[in-house]
Amino acid sequence: MLVFRIAYSPFPMTKITTAGRISILLGKQQAETGQRLSPRRLAERAGVPKDFVYRLDSGQARHVDLEALARLCAALQCQPQDILIWENGE
Repeated sequence: MLVFRIAYSPFPMTKITTAGRISILLGKQQAETGQRLSPRRLAERAGVPKDFVYRLDSGQARHVDLEALARLCAALQCQPQDILIWENGE
């Protein structure tokens, strides 16, 4: 299992965040398809634990299973960089 640790950053003064990204992507998908998809239903569709989706969206995820992230991206038709956002701390 591949795991990416969110708390680690090789660059000083930068941080990775996921806060609010799932909600934004679900909103975009709803606007495009007209179908509402809840975080719980997204988890079912992607085959990942619902807690994983909620932790990512709240920005509380400390470790991210890359296989689960890939399944989530496939379900949302997005790329990992749409969920994992680098913030410059300067």
